[in-house]
Amino acid sequence: MIRLESIIGGKASLVALVILVGQTAVYYTGSGKEVIPTVTPWRQFPTVVNQWKSVADIPLEQDVLDKLKPDDYLNRNYVFGEDARPVNFFVGYFNSRRNGRAPHSPEWCLPGAGWKSVSTVTVAIPIPSENQTLPANEYLIEKGVDRELVVYWYNQGTRSVASEVLAQLYSLPDLLFHGRTDTALIRIIVPVQQGDTDRARTSAVAFAQDVYPLIRKHIL
Repeated sequence: MIRLESIIGGKASLVALVILVGQTAVYYTGSGKEVIPTVTPWRQFPTVVNQWKSVADIPLEQDVLDKLKPDDYLNRNYVFGEDARPVNFFVGYFNSRRNGRAPHSPEWCLPGAGWKSVSTVTVAIPIPSENQTLPANEYLIEKGVDRELVVYWYNQGTRSVASEVLAQLYSLPDLLFHGRTDTALIRIIVPVQQGDTDRARTSAVAFAQDVYPLIRKHIL
């Protein structure tokens, strides 16, 4: 059986296009009955994540909401113990892809807010509690003298993937076999202080490892 991951790439762009066209046909011809899941409001997501504690929920400005158009979202800062440096945790949740709405990559959105890309790489974060690895994107950005490390991924059905295209491709079998196309963008931002990118990375990975099981429990 060919995995969808194996068709993402330059040589397979035509195959991906054919799948996306077929996907569109299924979405909008009504072949595939969708069930909109009942997901607990994200504002009720735990304020304590292992040793991380919430310090602020930050509402998005209306113009940002008008662009993103999520069905629900969470934008919250956590801190670890006595460390005053906050970790920003954002979830943009969409209960269906069939209405044409879906998450946008931070690599598209953040430059529009004045951030400049320094580097981007796909990483595999070990999740010991789930006995698996989490595919994610590590995106380093800067604005003037400020730098931030962004780690993000997509939750599509029962899967977590780093690729926006792969998440969309998986939504078709999710619709056919589970009746769901809901998707979420999960984003973690840690400020890089005194040029110490490794410390920021350590915090981002540690938070991802702790929060990932709670995200799956919340959605599934």
